[in-house]
Amino acid sequence: MVRTLESLLLGVCFLSALACARSAEQAAEPEPPAGSAEESYSSMAPVALVETGDAVIAPPPGTDPFYQKYINADGIVIVSSENVPDAALIAARRTVLHMLSTRPDIHQAMLPNHPRISIMAVAETASDLPEFDTGADGQWGLGQMLGDPTTLVSVRGVCYEGNAEYRANFLAHEFVHMIQNLGWPTTDPEIEDEIYSAYLAAVEKGLFAAPVDEPLGIDPYDAYGDDEYLTHGVNAWFDLNETLPGPWVDVQIGGSGPPSGTRDQLRENDPVLYEIISRFMPETLGDLMDPCVPTESE
Repeated sequence: MVRTLESLLLGVCFLSALACARSAEQAAEPEPPAGSAEESYSSMAPVALVETGDAVIAPPPGTDPFYQKYINADGIVIVSSENVPDAALIAARRTVLHMLSTRPDIHQAMLPNHPRISIMAVAETASDLPEFDTGADGQWGLGQMLGDPTTLVSVRGVCYEGNAEYRANFLAHEFVHMIQNLGWPTTDPEIEDEIYSAYLAAVEKGLFAAPVDEPLGIDPYDAYGDDEYLTHGVNAWFDLNETLPGPWVDVQIGGSGPPSGTRDQLRENDPVLYEIISRFMPETLGDLMDPCVPTESE
């Protein structure tokens, strides 16, 4: 199910509005003259698919020149500037392929929607990337919605060997949103209603705090609190027990949300969400998290 833009604007800066603002700014700029050496590209257009295996390469022609690195995860494009280590893109590729390994139908359903992940370097802010305006600055993760060009993930949220800046697994968090928005409408159209019902029950039991600016009981298509509830549960499913730094639901920049807990706690406290997650996530993350220990919040 794809969320409406009105609901997502309630609590965080979301990608569609930011991309539209960026597009409006660019539309006001004069086009380069005919015969200009400036390459023709659009930050809103899909990036071409080139087979890479597990090697990082230069992006194909037509890609915004901000992006200097590229890897293809079987149709899911991962890009970054030159400031992101190759190891981050390789780890991101391994992670998304592993997370889809038990549901190849979801993987295939996502592909017509041009899934893409843009990894942001530590020294970069969201508006350095061509798809985002300054309204997104401070965000470390934004999940791609239907019609959006990309997902934003800070390199601080990608686990790879030597990442001394790792804070929490934003990549897994945002990739779950990509699965929701780009895959489930085709493969699991009823699952979002199930998640929203489980979310309401969890809030009533005190297992999860609803966003302060979103009333309970609204149309699930207009809600985002249940999306964060799901990703919090996936964090527990994989025994990460991490806290996600803000902004996230009602977490402010510089702060952190509550830890997700563990898989055993999820099974005991919220068996409904546990069962839902079991339908689309692998049992473990394997060795993907071995190199990473979260650093303290800044």
